[in-house]
Amino acid sequence: MVHQNIQTRLKLRLLPVWLCLFIVASAANTCHAADISPLTISRLIDQSLEIDAADHSQFASDAEFLRRVTLDLAGRIPTIVEVHDYLSNTSESRRFEAIDRLMQSGVHYRNMATFWRRAWVPQADTPEFDSVTEDFERWLVHRLQKGTRYDELVVEILTLDHANNAPASTTPIGFYNANLSRPENLAASATRAFLGINLDCAQCHDHPFSRWTREQFWQTAAFFADPQTDENSESQPPKVRVPDTKMELEPALLTNAKINWPQKLNSVSLRLILVDWMKANEEQLLAKNAVNRLWAHYFGEAIIEPVDDLSRDEVQTGARARLLNDLSAAFIASGYDLNLMTEGIVSSNAYRLSSSNTDKSSEADSDAPGPFRITRATVRGLAGEQLFDSLQTAANLPSERRDVEGRSDRSQRSEFASRFYIENSFSAERSISQSLTLMNGSFVNELTTKQGNLMLASILSSPFMNFDEQIDTVFIAVLGRHAQKTELKAVKHSFESHADTTRESRLGNLFWVLVNSTEFNTNH
Repeated sequence: MVHQNIQTRLKLRLLPVWLCLFIVASAANTCHAADISPLTISRLIDQSLEIDAADHSQFASDAEFLRRVTLDLAGRIPTIVEVHDYLSNTSESRRFEAIDRLMQSGVHYRNMATFWRRAWVPQADTPEFDSVTEDFERWLVHRLQKGTRYDELVVEILTLDHANNAPASTTPIGFYNANLSRPENLAASATRAFLGINLDCAQCHDHPFSRWTREQFWQTAAFFADPQTDENSESQPPKVRVPDTKMELEPALLTNAKINWPQKLNSVSLRLILVDWMKANEEQLLAKNAVNRLWAHYFGEAIIEPVDDLSRDEVQTGARARLLNDLSAAFIASGYDLNLMTEGIVSSNAYRLSSSNTDKSSEADSDAPGPFRITRATVRGLAGEQLFDSLQTAANLPSERRDVEGRSDRSQRSEFASRFYIENSFSAERSISQSLTLMNGSFVNELTTKQGNLMLASILSSPFMNFDEQIDTVFIAVLGRHAQKTELKAVKHSFESHADTTRESRLGNLFWVLVNSTEFNTNH
């Protein structure tokens, strides 16, 4: 059957890469942003992995690479025009040209705004707090388009004067709304989102195997409380009471570093103390957390899993720790440049490895000693937003989001994305209800008709395309590649066995089969 022929069985795993970029202690002090380029990063990645650039058999095909990088950078599959242009481009620089084009597009910033919002404000993926998504992502899009440094994004979030936030203003107020502006909620979310530290258990008790204590949790929470006023009307550090105890704790840093209190202490200057420590602490957790999450986005799995527990003693040494240290040092030296780090990662030969390589050496125990090796790419499930925008793109319908421009038009997209929410792309599997929605839902069924699918309408009305070319165009629109000879033969045989159906129905059925395939529903 055609449906079986086009599906791929791609259940693979990926181990993170060993990158010897910089020694942490020296790089942060001696390297400058001008010293680091995307080419520097990508070369160092490939050298440390010992990837033989001359062995083209290990790399994804041009069509596979274009689909992968478009999904990762733009959050959708490539258009028919983009596929034709890329496959006809014989230049040795075509990969870099495609990366540059995608990174300069508005959809890249919108895609990454969703990625970072999900990392920083995961509560927005729940019905209770989904209202914060629109404004928070609009703020992020604006900042990312301006090339705002990563550390400055964190500073703006954590030092927002949320109590005096102007209505309808473009600010990251959603971070506070999603945490109900409670000090304990903000402390837990801030340390997890920006440092990769999980303090949740310490909120209620001291865990025998945890690095952090209950006292440290509430000292961190005190940074998000309002300063107190003494008898002379001067502001003093706030005190928070630990629930079910008589303890009242002032703000204190997790490293117990001395705090130099500002002369004018208010809620913003209080949180600025915490942010300055985040940027300056010796463990560089701010940079490590960002790099770890960014790596997970492009390679499927983080260097250290889980992403919100970077402070565990067992991950402070070994190959994974060295990899994360080196990448983080490069990130800091670049001036926390997200675009530079992104371009360096996706330009590497490691990123373009095929997902169908037979070498299983990268499937070794992730805790085993020794260097990292990547021999093949991880197959990842599509996020709900990626799936929706890719369906729209395949049907030649507008995939641009208007909500980030100040208008609210997310009902269908938001509902669809929520229904197809996934937590970890590398382990995502479709539920029965999700599969049924794709097979029988009204949204997909409308795309199988020329009234709801501009791509089908266009090829059906084209007098210069024969039936084989029409079939091939559907493959390009949905899967980003030409139909194989065996697939073309199987499709035509299936159509001939149903001679009473119209050409519109046949091509619509083909579209339905392809969008329900594993190949369409994964990034591979």
